[in-house]
Parts: sequence; C-alpha cells; structure tokens
Amino acid sequence: MSFANACLHEKIGQVRMDVCEAILSLLDAIMLYHGTYFKRGIKRTFEELSQFPLDGKFSEGIRKISESKDVTELRSLAKSLILYAENYTSKVTEKAIPTKESLSGTYEEMYSNWRNKVEEAAVNNDTYSSFVNMCCLQYMISDVSADVNIGTYDIMEAYNPDCPEDNVRIYDEFLADYEKIYKEAGIAVNRFSDVDKFYGAYVGEDDL
Repeated sequence: MSFANACLHEKIGQVRMDVCEAILSLLDAIMLYHGTYFKRGIKRTFEELSQFPLDGKFSEGIRKISESKDVTELRSLAKSLILYAENYTSKVTEKAIPTKESLSGTYEEMYSNWRNKVEEAAVNNDTYSSFVNMCCLQYMISDVSADVNIGTYDIMEAYNPDCPEDNVRIYDEFLADYEKIYKEAGIAVNRFSDVDKFYGAYVGEDDL
C-alpha cells in the first residue's frame, strides 16, 4: 500500500514518507523471514542486516533513497527493493503431481465460468468483458498451478485487445492442453447436453 501511495502522491515530502514506510515493512519482513527482529536501533540497521546473505545492492538502494531528491528516482528505487525482497523471501516448494484429487472439477469450472462469456464478448466486440473474463481464467490457472505442477500458462501475455475473437481461440487452446493434463491424471471431463443436467450434477437433482 505504501508503494501504491508513493506512485499516487506528487509532493516529494509525501513520497519520501511513503517509501520510508515501504522500507520499514521490507526490513521487518526480512527479519521475520530469518526468525528474528531488529534489536540495536535504526543506526545499526545495516550492521544487523550484514548477518544475512543479502545482496549489497539492497542496502545500497536504501541509502540511495535517503539521499534522493527526485520523486521518479524514489519510486524506482522503492520498486527495486520490493522486487528484491519478494524474491529473497520466497520459499520454493515442491509442487504436487496432477491427480484426480487435486484437479477434479477444475476443467469444468474453467469452462463453465468464463469460456462462453469470452465467446459472447467476441460476438459483441466487447473488449472489457473479454479482458475481465480472460483475467479470471488466469487467476484460476495461477491458483491451481501454485500447488499442482500443471506447467506455466500466461494467458494474459497472449491476450489480444485488438481482436476479441482471437481470445476465444486462446481460451480453447488452453482448455485443449488442460484436458490432456486431466487425462494424464486419470480424469474424464464431465460434459452435459444441457444446463439442467449440469446444474443437477453440481447442485443436486432434488434442487431442479
């Protein structure tokens, strides 16, 4: 939030306060990552950081912020610090292999939630709807791939703002690839001839 504020504010005094808040949050995050906290006061900050395998550019970036007289430079330095700290504190975890238990129902959800909306957006030349629904697909892909090794899919890199029809193709190509992952995991895609059968399968026949 502090970095977002630094990008929104224009007066250098306020931006300095925003990036200072960002720095303090990053420093706390690094300490917590190592299971400790600062014990010796602000003037000993860099001494305490030296016990960790941090790139020297991190401390250098903090010093440059304290010396900066330019709003654009302050934002750029803060961004670099945030990206470095995010990478530094990221824990690499081994992802699970695709299984029926981990993936069952995800293809159907990806299809039923947004696929036809993307097609409708193409028919209506509705770029906004196409954009939002493609992003929703990407959110779900990212959520699934965070825990399960389904590969990397950057739908929004391929997204075409000039041609909503092309986004239908992109969506379908992903679904075709994802169905292969389904099959490798021993899962058959559930397909329904009409909406009532789909609703009955996922909500319950008694609710029809």
